[in-house]
Amino acid sequence: MGKKIVLCNCGGERISSERLYAIEQELVKSNVDVIKISDLCRMTALYKERLCEVFKNDDEYLVIGCYSRTMKLLIDQAEPAITSDNLNFVNFLESTNEEISGIVSESSLNSAQTGSFEEVATPSDWPSWFPVIDYSRCTACGQCADFCLFGVYDKTPDRVTVTNPQGCKYNCPACARICPQTAIIFPKYKVGGAIGGSDFIDEISEQKRQADDVNTILGGDIYLALEKRKLKRRSIIMEEAMNKAIEERTKALKNKNI
Repeated sequence: MGKKIVLCNCGGERISSERLYAIEQELVKSNVDVIKISDLCRMTALYKERLCEVFKNDDEYLVIGCYSRTMKLLIDQAEPAITSDNLNFVNFLESTNEEISGIVSESSLNSAQTGSFEEVATPSDWPSWFPVIDYSRCTACGQCADFCLFGVYDKTPDRVTVTNPQGCKYNCPACARICPQTAIIFPKYKVGGAIGGSDFIDEISEQKRQADDVNTILGGDIYLALEKRKLKRRSIIMEEAMNKAIEERTKALKNKNI
């Protein structure tokens, strides 16, 4: 079984170029194979097959990126599933360069590898802003799906899933704010806390924050507000379908006259 280090650049949003360069230099000096990926979020949302190519079940990995909870939830989306038994995580948001260097040095011990550095890039035309559901907390209540106007979620009686991550509106974490179980995280949310995927969740503070956000966003009658949101979403979907039909009809008429 091999040993590898995976470094996530987080799309350049969560770590400065200076820190990233310093960490890269430490990795290059190690005798462990290193894979630098441009954005774990984007890869898990749009390029799951490439994610599986990076993480092979017979290898041991040290993953350096944002919060451990966030990275694990993202990697759990791989198909076929990637076992987490051989994955360890380092949070560069809360670890110093010296601490990361020490962990990398320890990982290099007893390694028979000579070391290699590979970069895996994905197109950067999308900011990879989307929600991730922590199913260890989710109760499938469906409030997130009822609230979202843009078809990001799919809801069944047993499970809520993120089926249209690219439909999510950039910098809008409102569905996570009203989640009664704080089960939704946005990996690119920079403020932190449960919504940002923090490893530690202050349950009491989050319950108060959620109650305040529900009152602010939805008002006093939650169920009435969510029902109105569902009706508005249907209206948006119908309008989009009508616009698409008109566009196709116009195109067909144009081709007919050619």
